[in-house]
Amino acid sequence: MKQCIAIDGPAGSGKSTMARLLAEKLGYLYIDTGAMYRALTAYFLANGVHYTDTQVLEKTLRKLLIEFIERNDTVEIKLEGNPMGEEIRSPQVDEHVSSVARIPEVRTYLRQLQRKLALSRPSVTEGRDIGTVILPDADLKIFLTASPTVRANRRFQQNKEKGLDTQYDTVLQNILERDSIDSTRKDAPLKKAKDAITVDTSSLSIDEVLGVLIDLVREERPWYGDISRKCKTGEQRNGNW
Repeated sequence: MKQCIAIDGPAGSGKSTMARLLAEKLGYLYIDTGAMYRALTAYFLANGVHYTDTQVLEKTLRKLLIEFIERNDTVEIKLEGNPMGEEIRSPQVDEHVSSVARIPEVRTYLRQLQRKLALSRPSVTEGRDIGTVILPDADLKIFLTASPTVRANRRFQQNKEKGLDTQYDTVLQNILERDSIDSTRKDAPLKKAKDAITVDTSSLSIDEVLGVLIDLVREERPWYGDISRKCKTGEQRNGNW
C-alpha cells in the first residue's frame, strides 16, 4: 500500500478532484499545493502587493502569517488569521496565479512547508512539481492529463456552477497561457517525473479514474504507460467532471 502519493498535471486535468477523492477513500491527508499559490495570489491582489518587485515581495513574505491547519483530512489555509475560501478560485486569481507561482522566492517560501505537511502522515499531494521537486521520493507518482479543450470545458462548467460569468473561449485561452507559463518557467517547471504513471482523463469518468488510482495505490494491477488505453470507457458510470 502506497503511503506518500504525488499527483501532478496541468490546469483542469482533474488533479484536485481526483486527489481529494482518493485521499477521502484511503483516509489520507489531502494537500492541494495549488490552493496555497492561489491563496497568496488572492492576498497580493486584495492588498495591492506589487509581487513583481522582489524587495516588496520578500518583505511581505517575511511579515505574512500563513497557517496550514489539518481539518477533516484536508488542509485549511489561513492568511493573517483569515480562512481562504472561494475567493482563491476567482477568474482574477486564475489570471495571475501562474505569474505568482513562477517566482522563485514564492516557491522557496512554500516548498519546505509543503514537504513537511506531505511527510507528516499518509497523504495525497497534488500540484505541478510534486513528483519532481517537492516529493521526488514519493511511493507513487501520477501524472494526470487531458486535452486542452476538455480541460477548458471542465473549468468553464465549474465557473457556471459557481455563478461566475466567464466565456469558454476566455477560459480556453487562460488554460493555454497557464500551460505555457507553467511548463517554461525556470524554477520547477511543470513536467512529468521519469517514474510517474500517466493517466489521461479526457474520455474517462470520475469513477473510472478513481478506480485506476486506487488500483495503483494498492498495487492490484501492474499499470504502465498511458492508462486511458487500458480502460473501458463505453459506459460512463456515476460521476461527471
